[in-house]
Amino acid sequence: MEKYSSMVQRLVSLSVKLIAVDFDLTIINIHTHGSWQFTSKALVSRVRPTFKHFLTAALKCSDLHVAVVTQSPQVSLVREVLEKALPDCDTSVIHIRGSDGKWNELKGVSKEGKQQHIESVLRQIEKDQKIKIKSSQVILLDDDEQNISVARSCKMRALQITGDNSLDELLEQR
Repeated sequence: MEKYSSMVQRLVSLSVKLIAVDFDLTIINIHTHGSWQFTSKALVSRVRPTFKHFLTAALKCSDLHVAVVTQSPQVSLVREVLEKALPDCDTSVIHIRGSDGKWNELKGVSKEGKQQHIESVLRQIEKDQKIKIKSSQVILLDDDEQNISVARSCKMRALQITGDNSLDELLEQR
């Protein structure tokens, strides 16, 4: 667990304020294709252990906001999986943006990658908590190389998740 606290502290020292995380093939080790037919409990077993520890550490840090940014329309399923996978955390503070039509597309924001999702979260945080988070204070954790590339082109930090040990690279972030 100390390793994950160190990852979180490293991000804080780099002025990261928002951790935006993809769901399919990132938090979980499979792709649901937005049409998971089974229970959330069945999906909890697919949550990468590294993400359980990392998200627990991130949620305990008052200096960080956490968001799940997914193309899946199954936002309630994502929420249930997080609640069950992180039983010792207040998962209600996690901002979830999926393709469920519950938030509006933003004018003037790139439709590439996860930019719409992330900007929606940033605006929500600003509106609710009067905290302005800049792009340079966001890190995207995602399996998709294109999403990573778009985030970086928008001045965000990004880390491609390719396996269970990908998070170890957060300790080396500059």
